[in-house]
Amino acid sequence: MMKNDPQFIYLVPLGDVGDTHLEIIAESIQEQFSLAVKIATNQGLPAYALDAARQQYNSNVILRKLIDTAAPDALKVLGVTHVDLFNPIFSFVFGEAQFKGKGAIISSYRLRGNPDNASKIGCPPLVSRLEKEAIHELGHTFGLKHCADPDCVMQYSVGLECADRKFSFFCPACRDLMIWHLSTDIFLKA
Repeated sequence: MMKNDPQFIYLVPLGDVGDTHLEIIAESIQEQFSLAVKIATNQGLPAYALDAARQQYNSNVILRKLIDTAAPDALKVLGVTHVDLFNPIFSFVFGEAQFKGKGAIISSYRLRGNPDNASKIGCPPLVSRLEKEAIHELGHTFGLKHCADPDCVMQYSVGLECADRKFSFFCPACRDLMIWHLSTDIFLKA
């Protein structure tokens, strides 16, 4: 990799996002992708993406802004927010990514689940769900598609039960693909 090539994954908080959650997510990303992670300054609530009629935030609009304003040394940028996200295809999304691109966004809004279940034994903590979603969406930015392995972090989550079931790491096949995509990306930039 050349000295000036982008080499960091940036976490960009957008609104009410806990520092502890960001640090845990950053550590998990670093472990899965073997790339350094920087936590950017909080950009505040993404009011520019609010669809007033839906009372939700358009993830596509947020993605464009994240990509357009990414730091020069950003290989990838991941927005983390607490607002309810949607895109024109789905009524809500846990997150979204630009396939083989630079940007992704995740939200804790739908990952919190039913507050009445929060105290039940075995209910996964929010940070575990955020870690999985962060790795999943960043996997898409590196060219990984959804995986058929129900335990793999790249398995498509149709709901919280699916998200809770899978692990926060790649299956062996996705891990190999991830390494190949990463090395190809770096080789092409060198």
